[in-house]
Amino acid sequence: MTRRALRLAVMLAAWVGVAAGAAHAEDAALAKQVDSLVAAPGDPVEVGSWFGTPSGEPLYQRAADRAMPAASVIKTALLVELFAAHAGHLDEPLGAAADAVLADDKHGAMAPFSAAQRDAVRAALRGASVRTVGATMMGSKAASNAVYNGAANLVIAVLGGPVEATAKVHARDAAFGGLVVRRYMVAARTVGGDNDATPASLAAVLAAIATGKLPGGVDPATAEAVAKAMMQSSDPKLGLHRHKEGNLDSDPMVCIKTGFYTRGDGKPPLVYVIGAVLRGKPTGKRDDAHRRLDKLTDAVLAALRAAAAR
Repeated sequence: MTRRALRLAVMLAAWVGVAAGAAHAEDAALAKQVDSLVAAPGDPVEVGSWFGTPSGEPLYQRAADRAMPAASVIKTALLVELFAAHAGHLDEPLGAAADAVLADDKHGAMAPFSAAQRDAVRAALRGASVRTVGATMMGSKAASNAVYNGAANLVIAVLGGPVEATAKVHARDAAFGGLVVRRYMVAARTVGGDNDATPASLAAVLAAIATGKLPGGVDPATAEAVAKAMMQSSDPKLGLHRHKEGNLDSDPMVCIKTGFYTRGDGKPPLVYVIGAVLRGKPTGKRDDAHRRLDKLTDAVLAALRAAAAR
């Protein structure tokens, strides 16, 4: 090595060291900021998060491999299975099997609802297309809470029930293995266990949707339809925002926010999963506890977005 080449190598090594040190300092500052948000006065809260681009290491993660109650965000994985099973036929009715479920008051998908709610679910979903059922389940098509959750229950049922739905999700990609469906929506959380997910597994599903590359041989048109069935908005800095939120007001109380930003200028999508779980029953008003979780997840997302912009 020449003297000039050696000098350049030393300079490059020094620059890399400085850059790595700065990155480490930023990571530490971000972690400290999130820690401060989590430790704010109130009942003890556990927070799980995954934030980053579809490839490579996350920009930030916290307890990303620890399962937490998934609430409605587990519907995103169910949407993938529903559309994949009906690829090329998304605008056709879900079929006779779905109608049979809707007609059976005692089926696990219908039993959690009142008689009036079951009538509303039937009126909205009997004969509905696959695309409509998926959009209703995801909240991008307006519906009452009963119909919104009834659509998800119908999807779980036509996938074979909670156990079979879980098996299909796991078979699609090993990275989805942290998602487990144990019950129908609105059913008691104490019977059979809760629907769980790790932030990392939810992020893996979102990353696949964000890139349009769903595993298991899903064609591009179906992958695009999955993305379009999600709720969407526009962010002035990060572009198109597709998202899914979930909340459970029973114990343990949980608030989860998930989604991705489709950024321009050749930048990869930015995926996020942020969940906050109350460790025990609220010591104060339940509404206050829920608002705290809602604000906490918003604050963590804001901190992560700000860090990504730097």
